[in-house]
Amino acid sequence: MTGALNFCPDCGGPLQSRTPSGFDCMRYWCSSCAAYVHDHPAIILTCFVSCGVKLLWMQRKFEPRSGLWAIPGGFMEPGEGLAEGAVRELREETGIALPPQALELYMTGTITFINQVYVAFRAMVESEDCKPGAESLAAAFLSRQECPWDQLAYPEVNNSINRAYDDLERSRFGVYQAEMTEHSYRLEEVPTTRC
Repeated sequence: MTGALNFCPDCGGPLQSRTPSGFDCMRYWCSSCAAYVHDHPAIILTCFVSCGVKLLWMQRKFEPRSGLWAIPGGFMEPGEGLAEGAVRELREETGIALPPQALELYMTGTITFINQVYVAFRAMVESEDCKPGAESLAAAFLSRQECPWDQLAYPEVNNSINRAYDDLERSRFGVYQAEMTEHSYRLEEVPTTRC
């Protein structure tokens, strides 16, 4: 189990780790109300927005990694669809408002050691107009050469960033699946067939 849950979200009772009958992994169990509490992965939504061969970046205002640059994104909120959450994060962080229908699925992946799943979309815009939102110090479209590689918030995913720049430069976009563990990062194109 990756989380650090201590108390039941329903009754506030103390949680214990135990393996339910018929399962092969540990679960949290409340000793007060006898309910199992699940530590599901958080869903992160990102949006690779391009203008020409430039990608949209935002400089983080808050911790973790305040002052460093990242692709716009954040946690999915209750009641949101995937694309809805991605456009909300995009608007909040960069001032760019797109309809959910403007997004195309681009990457999915797991970050097992921090219990997260991410879904990345892509979109193209005609103008580099953007402005930092409440969670950003700055927002800008940057080419691969302009990208502040030594100031990225999550250099662990530079393979994904380079893939996005490669796709922009060749004007061919795939759909990718990634898996990140504490010690490895793998990004593969997903074969697609069209009916």
